[in-house]
Amino acid sequence: MENKKIIVSFILFVACIFTSMAQNNHDVYSKYIDSLKVLQAKQDKELTKSSKNIIKPASYKLIGPATYYNEATHSILRFDDDGKESYEDSLVYSRLIELYTKNPSAVHFYKEQYTDEKLLMSEKNRAQDELTDVLTNQVPDIDDVAGISADIDIALQVKRPNFWKRTGSFALQFTQNYFSENWYKGGNNNGTMLGTLLLQANYDDTKRITWENRLEMRLGFITTTSDSCHTFLTNNDKLDLQSKLGVKTTKSWYYTVSAEAKTQFMPGYKSNNINKFSDFLAPLDIYVSTGMDYKPSLKNGNSLSIALLPLSFKWRYIGSNDNNIHKVYNMNNIKTTEDYGSRIEFNCKFNICKNLAWKCRSYYFTSYKYAEAELENSFSFRFSKYISSEAYTLWRFDDNRGRDNYDRNIGYFQFKEYLTLGLKYDF
Repeated sequence: MENKKIIVSFILFVACIFTSMAQNNHDVYSKYIDSLKVLQAKQDKELTKSSKNIIKPASYKLIGPATYYNEATHSILRFDDDGKESYEDSLVYSRLIELYTKNPSAVHFYKEQYTDEKLLMSEKNRAQDELTDVLTNQVPDIDDVAGISADIDIALQVKRPNFWKRTGSFALQFTQNYFSENWYKGGNNNGTMLGTLLLQANYDDTKRITWENRLEMRLGFITTTSDSCHTFLTNNDKLDLQSKLGVKTTKSWYYTVSAEAKTQFMPGYKSNNINKFSDFLAPLDIYVSTGMDYKPSLKNGNSLSIALLPLSFKWRYIGSNDNNIHKVYNMNNIKTTEDYGSRIEFNCKFNICKNLAWKCRSYYFTSYKYAEAELENSFSFRFSKYISSEAYTLWRFDDNRGRDNYDRNIGYFQFKEYLTLGLKYDF
């Protein structure tokens, strides 16, 4: 009996202990759950603040390319906390420090680069923006995708670059003089007319190849009452075709092949002389040369070309049977001549001021038996779009002519000049 009481008492004691333990465990569990809720609420609050900070100005350092900001390391290494650093900045700096320490190879930029460099929109980006605007304006608004039954046609034009530049100019100029029979100083009535046409077609691919083509035509007449043999004479007669192909080697030097053909339109006479001194294709001079050409890039429409052509070929043809023409050019009973030698060409154009331009053309050819050279200068002044004046000079040297063309004062040098005023049109 006694043993039964002891067993029952032990069971009740054990039950009390377990009941007390269960109650204590329930308190611990509930406190654990409460602490988790507090931590969750705190974390939600932090995430809410972070989501708000993502649009803060300080967050741009996390959005852009990986960049080293020295203020991030200063915020970590300093010993004092003066309170100037905002909560948003501290979050951004902590993320940056984590990036610098764990993955430093990903950081390729530093802050000073953005202050030193000028970020400008390139022409390519501007063109893309313009194209986007065009596409946006041409594509209609679509409310329902299901209603689209066909593709939308957009009118796009892709233009190939045009490396050709074609220019031209035409001028027509007159002068006239009249003297009465009793004019006290005497004089000779005369009138002159000069027409010029210049056509140019130049190719430049901006990389290696240039091809310059030029056709110049001049024809001028003069009437003189003192000439008993002719009603009028040609005082300016020129037909000149030039072509030059260049292949770029350095910044301003080109391998070049140059060709030129020149003759005149009308028969050439001297005053009170019935003999011909020139005619169409009499002579016809053709030059073919190769060498190097120096052409620097100049601004404001100026140009310069110096061609050194050590290998040059000259072919002269006289298509007239007039004996006097053959004699003048020292080609008695000969239709053609061929000469090999060297040639130098010089061409330039400079705009001296707004309405004044200077053009110079010169060449020198030698066969090492004789020499032939020309120096041509032209000063053009533009009064208006259609009115201009031109001062023109031409020096020529040719010691391959007959002895009759030798002058005691200037030798084989020849000179011509004129001053005109008239109409000029560029196209």
